[in-house]
Amino acid sequence: HPWIKVYVKEDKIGWIKLGQKGIITVDSYPGKTFEGAVTFISSEAEFTPKTVQTQEERVKLVFGVKVSVRNPDQELKPGMPADVRIQIK
Repeated sequence: HPWIKVYVKEDKIGWIKLGQKGIITVDSYPGKTFEGAVTFISSEAEFTPKTVQTQEERVKLVFGVKVSVRNPDQELKPGMPADVRIQIK
């Protein structure tokens, strides 16, 4: 399965559990959602990725979370920007 790496703020990581459902949207398919699930949660914090534009955002600690995505029709391509909402139970 393809996957998306998302970054979760330190104060929110306690809510994330393996197996939780993720809803993925991409600009290429407006109005369409893809389903996924949390398959990995980093055990170590890291700094916000360098692609964030402001210094204020870069200094915040985040945890990497991998969301595996169902992509049966091969619509999602590597490198596509995506938004992921992890459903909290």
